Amino acid sequence: MFRIKYLLYFIFFHLVIGQPQINLHHTGWANENENNDLLQHDCLRIDVLNGDKYVYREILFYCMNEFSSKFNIEENGYFPKFTFEQLSKQNIASQQLYLWSTPIDIIEDYQWYLNQLLISNDSPLSKKIFYNCTLPRFGSMCQYELDYYHSDYPSLYEMTKNFYNIYPYNPTDLTCYIHLQCNRGHPSACLDWTEICNGQIDCLDGGLDEEYC
Repeated sequence: MFRIKYLLYFIFFHLVIGQPQINLHHTGWANENENNDLLQHDCLRIDVLNGDKYVYREILFYCMNEFSSKFNIEENGYFPKFTFEQLSKQNIASQQLYLWSTPIDIIEDYQWYLNQLLISNDSPLSKKIFYNCTLPRFGSMCQYELDYYHSDYPSLYEMTKNFYNIYPYNPTDLTCYIHLQCNRGHPSACLDWTEICNGQIDCLDGGLDEEYC
């Protein structure tokens, strides 16, 4: 009985920590009616451990960098959806939404709604929609999908790291970032977008590529 008890603990513990989470940030534009022109939106935050001798933690952000008003998300019926009112009646906590890879904006709105219920049952957020995505689909309306997805990875970082180990990035054609006037010391050398805010000064005329990072 003792061994069975701890075997069950191990199984459930694996289920809790073995599922990667993908909680997007800055997704509120998708659920608003007005025309928004957010340049950076739908951001992924990834915790990274770097270094061999001295290990340090780094937080990386990956964001969509096109104006959000250019995106038109078509709703599909593949994933169930619930209003905040329906979630609260099922006693769903905001922590559960976090574990379900729900965008942070929606989690914050839902917690605000739960707090308002302690004062009044009449809240404009009661009709707000939550889309219950199933990985590898994610996003405020399940509009994104991971092509390389394996549920046995404990984090998105481990999944990404393994992807580039299998499929190393070997660029053949580099693009020039033309929005910064950058002198690299040679007329034919241009600035690639991956060299902006990478911790290394490439522009010899003032280090513009590392400003405001």
